Amino acid sequence: MVEGTTDAELFRLAARLELERTGADLFSGGLAIIAAGEGDQGGTRGVVRELNALRCFARASLMSNGRPRYRFVGLFDNDDAGRKAINGARTLDSSILEYKDIFRLQPVMPCTGNLDPTTLQKTFERLNGNYKGLDWELEDLLPKGFFDAFLTECPGAVARSSEKAGIVHREFTRDGKARLHRFVRQHAIRDDLGGVIETLHSIRFYLAMPRVGPPAGSIDT
Repeated sequence: MVEGTTDAELFRLAARLELERTGADLFSGGLAIIAAGEGDQGGTRGVVRELNALRCFARASLMSNGRPRYRFVGLFDNDDAGRKAINGARTLDSSILEYKDIFRLQPVMPCTGNLDPTTLQKTFERLNGNYKGLDWELEDLLPKGFFDAFLTECPGAVARSSEKAGIVHREFTRDGKARLHRFVRQHAIRDDLGGVIETLHSIRFYLAMPRVGPPAGSIDT
């Protein structure tokens, strides 16, 4: 579960372009990306609200062997709201664990190694140490050349930006973000969404689903 419809649409577009290019179906095995809601119904509060309800549903929907039929995981932006939402989710349900049931999107989303939450946390922290304190959202995975082309067309779309260790996080105006997603739908090719594709591979890893397609790229560490 992601914060909003634009995140879900970007994941779906990336998966479609990967399927067309390589034949690898990133949604195979029952993976689905769903938005917590549209507009004010989404965001971090929406993810916490919906995730709590769906986890209750999952505990009551069991297979014949007694195991849950469904598993729900929340993905937050790594910003102030996302960091606060981690604590908010655990306040509602103390059994929710970060790096198992909820994740924050970060520049490096490891997809090999141990799935134990404590071990995975250490891997996240080690691989993202150079980016500590940098906010991060799904749109930040788009390559610089794509952003340059977009900003040529929409020069006022970015309100401010920050950089650490050579990577950039951009804060968009409300209209600017909508324009970016429209530009993505119109112009993005598979290679522009390579970072989003690798994030889908990482999500599959966190859900203990088999990797599909070619070997992991640079984001798989």
